[in-house]
Amino acid sequence: MTYRFILADVETTGLTEKDAVCEIAWLEIDEQFNELGSDTSLINPGVPIHYAASAVNGITDAMVKDAPTIEDYMALSGNLLFDPNMVLISHHAAFDHRFLKPFMHKDALTLCTLKVARALYPEALNHKQSTLAAMLGIEVAREKAHSADGDLDVLLQLLKRMCADAGCGPAELLHVQAIPRKITKLMFGKKHYGKKLEDVPKDYIEWMLREVKNLDPDLKEALVALV
Repeated sequence: MTYRFILADVETTGLTEKDAVCEIAWLEIDEQFNELGSDTSLINPGVPIHYAASAVNGITDAMVKDAPTIEDYMALSGNLLFDPNMVLISHHAAFDHRFLKPFMHKDALTLCTLKVARALYPEALNHKQSTLAAMLGIEVAREKAHSADGDLDVLLQLLKRMCADAGCGPAELLHVQAIPRKITKLMFGKKHYGKKLEDVPKDYIEWMLREVKNLDPDLKEALVALV
């Protein structure tokens, strides 16, 4: 199958279900990493940008006042995500997918470089994009830090490095991200961070399984086996 690979990154007004996109950047590549098209745009989210989000991404309500809405932007972009053969590539894809899903074809796929990194680099202190960039010697343009297009620059370099280390192309990484991980340490929270799973109190494990939303599936499976 021939895929359309679109790397995407969104900045948002916050992290809740009520928040919205305030900036988008995307880059389309082929299997050999040739760039086929790209764009970045501020987006009018229709809701105020939370001050905590603005402190990170530098985007203010005044900056997006005259920007297109995400619906208008997607229409002007020819509904670029609405393709059954498209693969949306992003770091922590579940987050970006949550905001872009309404504009994606139901058969489109997602490639999460966070999941791939967990499979390829289990020794990493954590698998944040910035941590991986530092560990792998990927350059980050300081003036673009925390912007959608800056994150996209890093994502492209990270994707190339992952393919080189795995000895494959972007399509094969779809299988790499599905490799189950054997989790032996709790890399979550503060109270028991870094402990072997068997040393974590049972009541804390039960609390995690009961209360923590969107728990990593591999971690959840390992925790369930302990109770």
